[in-house]
Amino acid sequence: MQARVLRELAASSFAEQASVLADAQRLILIGTGSSLHAARLGAWHLRRRGIDAVALASSDLAHWEPAVRPGNALVVISHTGQTAYSLRARLDALAAGLPLVSITGEGAGWPEALIAGPTETSDTYTVSYLASLGVIARLADGIEAVRGGASVRPASLTLLDAADRVQEAIDAPEIAHIGVPPRATALVGTGPWAVTAAEGALKLREAARVLAEAYDAETLLHGSAAPLTEADTLIALQPSADPDGLIDGLAAAAHAEGVHVVTLDEQRPLTDPFYAQFPLTVRLQQLAAHFAQRRGQNPDDVIVGCWHADSLWNAGRPARAS
Repeated sequence: MQARVLRELAASSFAEQASVLADAQRLILIGTGSSLHAARLGAWHLRRRGIDAVALASSDLAHWEPAVRPGNALVVISHTGQTAYSLRARLDALAAGLPLVSITGEGAGWPEALIAGPTETSDTYTVSYLASLGVIARLADGIEAVRGGASVRPASLTLLDAADRVQEAIDAPEIAHIGVPPRATALVGTGPWAVTAAEGALKLREAARVLAEAYDAETLLHGSAAPLTEADTLIALQPSADPDGLIDGLAAAAHAEGVHVVTLDEQRPLTDPFYAQFPLTVRLQQLAAHFAQRRGQNPDDVIVGCWHADSLWNAGRPARAS
């Protein structure tokens, strides 16, 4: 399904929504959980295209960040349209008359939203994540067109390449050799691969109920590697993409300390590092499903027990949205 959704997005045009964002001095992308990871990776991609963009957690925008300034525009990412703080940010933006574009799945009920994929039955929202990134890529094309620029290689073509690689990763994920560690899994990457590490760690926690953490290379070096032992696994993401060789160095140090080390390094990575995250993300999703199967966990039913309490999930929810 993921490859099909990406191909459909490649054939789509979001010119109207792009025109809403094109006049903004800065785009603020917000989300929670996987949506925040999509916001972070999407904002980085937009900045590389010469579009000023930042990513914020929805709850931070609600309480801890300065009010959105005139000249800014908001991009709200929410798979379901029901996330409390994303609902709040969207309604506040509408009330203030701010330029707004929303990205959701089908059935969210947000009239202005771009639909990034079908409604998912799994709590892990695997399809929606890549679909949100695909929408952001198409928006970047549209913004450049409105501003009079032209893409060297438009997302409509690059998404097709990514869709092919995603299907390859689905057909042959090459992760069956990775065993569930006795204690914890740490994922490490550099640049955009660090964002993918965070998304992968979240999927391992959600789907397989394993302790998983994610780090950029510098953070792992500066103290975070200290607790790792032979009971842990370190997954190094695309060491060949690290211009300083730090990922390889960390993997070697971890191995010398008795930590089990696994390398996920695409042999034919897509040239653009943004799109290179798509097939790697799928491999990590497949790893989470693999771990879930090994541990007898249901990978689709994540929020259970006391974690499902309405008091938790309604915190921050605007009263007018209830």
